[in-house]
Amino acid sequence: MVSNGRRPARPSSRARRHALLREIVAHEPVPSQTELVTRLEAGGVEATQATVSRDLDELGIFKQRGADGRVTYALPEPAGLAQLLRQFVISIAASGNLAVVRTPPGAAATVASAIDHADVPGVLATVQGDDTLLVVATEGTSGKVIAERLTGIANPSSHAPTPAQPAPAYPKEDS
Repeated sequence: MVSNGRRPARPSSRARRHALLREIVAHEPVPSQTELVTRLEAGGVEATQATVSRDLDELGIFKQRGADGRVTYALPEPAGLAQLLRQFVISIAASGNLAVVRTPPGAAATVASAIDHADVPGVLATVQGDDTLLVVATEGTSGKVIAERLTGIANPSSHAPTPAQPAPAYPKEDS
């Protein structure tokens, strides 16, 4: 207890709940808010149905009918990320807890910023150079999983990661 008689708020409870909600919806077909509450509790996060309802609205999570006809919750497409990945990514490879994304010269910062702002589940941070960026996975998530997620965002019909391709050969200048 704090001296004013109130319990201190858990500073990360909302952020943790939001992250867990995104993770659950990204990986499991969930048909109802009641089931989301149950899965949150299984993940160690207590929440009411009303709180989950507000969280879904804040996160832009919506219901959609899948190819199998079932209605489940889905994450919104990260704003513009899919287009930027399709437009600028040459290859995505994985190593340990990193995904290595190759872009044309000068494009890595744009792609890194889009990934950072998209709240892709399992992404801790990005570090970019001129034509390469490293996407650092959260504890317990592999670089391979991140590479597959980014590939899936860029190509929703594809379920496999894009094989790493060599960088394009630029014509040599005559000396």
